[in-house]
Amino acid sequence: MKKAFLRYLAYVALVALTAYGITRVPYIVPGGLWLDVAGQSGATSEFSPIEQLQHACLLACALIFCWIASRDRLRRPMAMGWASLFTLFLIRELDYVFDTYVVDNLWQVLFAVVLAFAAVYLFRNRNRFFTGWRRSWPSAGLGMVLGGLLLLVPFTQIVVSNQLWSAVMDEHYVRPAKIAAEELMELGAYLIILIGSVEFLYSWSRLPQTKLIGALPKKRTYRRKSKRKKVARKKVPSKRAG
Repeated sequence: MKKAFLRYLAYVALVALTAYGITRVPYIVPGGLWLDVAGQSGATSEFSPIEQLQHACLLACALIFCWIASRDRLRRPMAMGWASLFTLFLIRELDYVFDTYVVDNLWQVLFAVVLAFAAVYLFRNRNRFFTGWRRSWPSAGLGMVLGGLLLLVPFTQIVVSNQLWSAVMDEHYVRPAKIAAEELMELGAYLIILIGSVEFLYSWSRLPQTKLIGALPKKRTYRRKSKRKKVARKKVPSKRAG
């Protein structure tokens, strides 16, 4: 109980300090949030500290599930599925950087490549994927990850639509205000996903390790082969001395 209390206290501190730090930036550095900076293809918020925090959350989530996949053979396909999903989100968040400073439409190519590899891998290992999922669910960590995804994809995308904000603010519509609401809601969703990923990592670390699952069939096969060799040797007639 004490460990659970300390973990959730750390999660509360993470969210509170992040929110407080963001609110202090405009006072310390006027305009430091950079929510509507002029870029090569128009105004953008890609250089905002809020965006950088989003990238850090996605990268941390992908690395967490990659670590689990490297250590747990049973849950490897499931963990790789989550890692691929967060990698796709990260590529999508970096679309402006890729298109502006590297090659135009590069993010779409990277997105398609990662999606294709993930789809092929998960299809070829679909049985282990569902087995790992059944062994991991229900899980408080995965529940938080799914809750963060629900907040990110349907809710945020609907609430921050241009039509809604134009109707609400009417002639007082200001684009940075809409961008600020969008980025802050996305950051909140990513923080929930990050907390869920850390919680799942903690729960997984307390489970019996399944790294060596799959080694037993090989050992049995080797034993069967050795037994066959012994039987074959017994059947071979011994040579008599002439």
